[in-house]
Amino acid sequence: MSRLQKMTTVSILASISILLYYFKIPLPFFPPFLTLDLSDIPSLIAAIVMGPLAGIVVQLVKNAVDYLLHGSYAGFPVGQTANFLSGSLMAGLIGSFYYLRGKISWRSITASVLLFTAAISALNYFLILPAIMNALGLTAEQYTASFAAFNSAVKDLPTAVLYIIVPFNLIKVSIVYAIGLPFTFRLHTILQKRRLAL
Repeated sequence: MSRLQKMTTVSILASISILLYYFKIPLPFFPPFLTLDLSDIPSLIAAIVMGPLAGIVVQLVKNAVDYLLHGSYAGFPVGQTANFLSGSLMAGLIGSFYYLRGKISWRSITASVLLFTAAISALNYFLILPAIMNALGLTAEQYTASFAAFNSAVKDLPTAVLYIIVPFNLIKVSIVYAIGLPFTFRLHTILQKRRLAL
């Protein structure tokens, strides 16, 4: 694939990702600000077909465009940054395993899910949730109360991450991989056959 083809493909996938980003699905038993969308699937395709960096670029374009068009409720792009980090980890990890091994196995998928969950949980605890609290001018107690309303086990920031953030991200990554990976590998096979035919 030439550089121009890669740039064109990344642009198309980023455009699809932007469109999918606006179809948000609320999940029962989770706060309304945690919603599921399928906008990470185009970056997953990019990461496997063209390499992990391409998947990260798709995420960067999606979130930059969203911030330019809609801004952020916190004044600066906290939500977009969180989405960028989450999506980049999700696509980048599985894309890296594919490029290192030349295939995806159940071990690769399991390792990607576990690494993603650990990394995004740490980022939420140390960076994302404190940044949101500071931007909104809330104390830790006030902010965790919004999580406790949906799970009585939440008492503080660590338990908010453990009982809300971890399960939500496990659901999210599982759905994105379950839908995205079969589609991606079908597409990858078609593209490889076309290249061989040329």
